[in-house]
Amino acid sequence: MLLSRRRQLGFSLVEVMVSLAIFLIASMGLVPLLLTGMRTGQRNALHGEARRLAGEAMTALQVADYGALPAFDGRPFGDGAIQVVNTVEDDLPESGQTRLTVTASWLSAGQTHRYQLQTIRSRP
Repeated sequence: MLLSRRRQLGFSLVEVMVSLAIFLIASMGLVPLLLTGMRTGQRNALHGEARRLAGEAMTALQVADYGALPAFDGRPFGDGAIQVVNTVEDDLPESGQTRLTVTASWLSAGQTHRYQLQTIRSRP
């Protein structure tokens, strides 16, 4: 009696199920990495936005008329989750100089983060 061998074409259902199970287990190991990457990206985006807002506020203080600087003191403004506060301190660090500080703050992961810029302008 002659046995004929049939050529197998494709994969059996068992082989497909085993390969899918292996793929699923391997993928589950990558999910925490993906979530960490997404959180890091969101934190970096907030930090970049805070830097941009603080830079814009500092630019406004630097080009403003020197006599108008006190009007900017303590004036908060914000863009979404980021709050920006300007501080104008006369006669610091020396007489005839004004210290300008811009602080951008935001809440992320239950912690308050800050980005601060500071410069000094002299009386004209």
